[in-house]
Amino acid sequence: MDSKHTGIQFRFRKNDNIGSPEAESDESYLAECFVDTGDLDVLRDFSDTKRIIVGRTGAGKSALVRKLVAYEDHVIELKPENLALNFLANSMVLRFFEEAGTQLDVFYQLLWKHVLAVELIRCKYRITNETAQRSFLERFSSVFSRDRPKEQAIEYLRQWGANFWNETESRVREVTTKIESDLRASISGTAAGAKLDAGGSEKLSAEEKREVVQRGSRAVSQVQLAALSNVLRLLEEEIFSDAQEGYFVVIDDLDTRWVDDGLKFKLIRALIETVRAFRQVRRVKVVVAIRLDLLQRVITATRDSGFQSEKYEPLYLRLRWTAPQLVELVSKRLSRLVRQRYTSRAVTLDEVFPREIQKSRFADFLSDRTSLRPRDAILFLNECLARAVDRQQVTAQMVLDAEAAYSEKRIDSLQEEWSGVYPRVSDYIKILSRKPSSFPVSELSRNVLEDWAMSTLLDDADSSDPVAKAARHHFLDGKGTTLEFVLVLLDALYAVGVVGIKTDPTTACSWSFYSDHRPAPGSIRPSSVVQVQPAFWRGLGVRAI
Repeated sequence: MDSKHTGIQFRFRKNDNIGSPEAESDESYLAECFVDTGDLDVLRDFSDTKRIIVGRTGAGKSALVRKLVAYEDHVIELKPENLALNFLANSMVLRFFEEAGTQLDVFYQLLWKHVLAVELIRCKYRITNETAQRSFLERFSSVFSRDRPKEQAIEYLRQWGANFWNETESRVREVTTKIESDLRASISGTAAGAKLDAGGSEKLSAEEKREVVQRGSRAVSQVQLAALSNVLRLLEEEIFSDAQEGYFVVIDDLDTRWVDDGLKFKLIRALIETVRAFRQVRRVKVVVAIRLDLLQRVITATRDSGFQSEKYEPLYLRLRWTAPQLVELVSKRLSRLVRQRYTSRAVTLDEVFPREIQKSRFADFLSDRTSLRPRDAILFLNECLARAVDRQQVTAQMVLDAEAAYSEKRIDSLQEEWSGVYPRVSDYIKILSRKPSSFPVSELSRNVLEDWAMSTLLDDADSSDPVAKAARHHFLDGKGTTLEFVLVLLDALYAVGVVGIKTDPTTACSWSFYSDHRPAPGSIRPSSVVQVQPAFWRGLGVRAI
């Protein structure tokens, strides 16, 4: 680095970086370089309804959770993989009733409420053995002997919370075993009951399935929901009533492989309902972090006739960064890297990186290519530093070389992030290869699309990808218009953040990472303009115009 430029003399070393893109392995940088976007204050505010952190991969969800854990005194962390929820997936009884058509949503909500209530009580009263548990139950039993609802709540805990001091997974097994017993008993002595152990619901007749659903639904509805509501009332009025003391329960890593997807979606939907229910306990806040694409899959997979998306919106804390916040983040991290080794003086981004890249300020160049996501910004700068080994400064050419590698990796990570919603996304972003960075919708004509769709999207007749389905509908079945197919394609490309849409000359270009608003299909015309996100230009060979 030029000492005249910075006043500091040093050379970047091999493996220098500004931290890890994963919050779990980035503790030291996270502790010193946290950027306050206002989201942490919202989470810490018990009166604020926002408690489900929603963001794309790399938006900072886990980092926000880690800071909450660091700042607050009473935080319970629950890891999905430690809850023994595979015990549910492997339950022959639950599978039998669900495959017959019984809705177990009420049970899944009961399970979450029970786990959360017992965890909170265990933490509050430090229940680590049977003696402590007995003392807690006896204490409240004597106090509420004349308050029937609260007495019922204590009786519920006595019945369902046999081993408070055990690990959380033991409570999952305890409650599941109880519901299994109730369900099994509900069809005991019937023809359907005889088939429960003989191979499953596929052997049931239509009449027997109706009977299983009827009896199973009754058994589930008789689970002590009223008593559990009394438990929440007990938590609010007696246990967590101190206005000066609050407790958090945080749940992250819902996108990991903690249970198969079919059950995962139902359990996450039940968790969201449980988070809503726990709002009545004002000094308890259940905080859940979830990726945007996973939330969309959950809603799609569990949507019912009474679903109202607006009732969940007050729960969502949607993470969005501004360009100045992103620059502040990488500047802090870069300064820490240099300060650790060479100087106590803060170092700015402009001192280490070129001020301009292709006539754009470096800060703007960086913001444009990272979709305003912290993880992407960290990855981009690490790519730059990897090319500056034994050098005193990151040059413009190093930045451009880093951009090419970064762009290729972004295309790969797109498939990893969105494959659950769009399994063929890595195939159909190729329609943008070698196109200009901005072009009218009309350029996606049938002549352009048909050969590409036939050779790329229609090689898998069983594909669940919505774009592949639309291609099959139009190009193979001859139904619908080309514009209708283009709208499906653009909607997918817009959702994953590869393109923005400028619907008409008077409106700004809309991007999914700036807003939840999607351009309405009716507003997109042949003259509307598609803009390719700069992060993908180099990887797709897009021509900047």
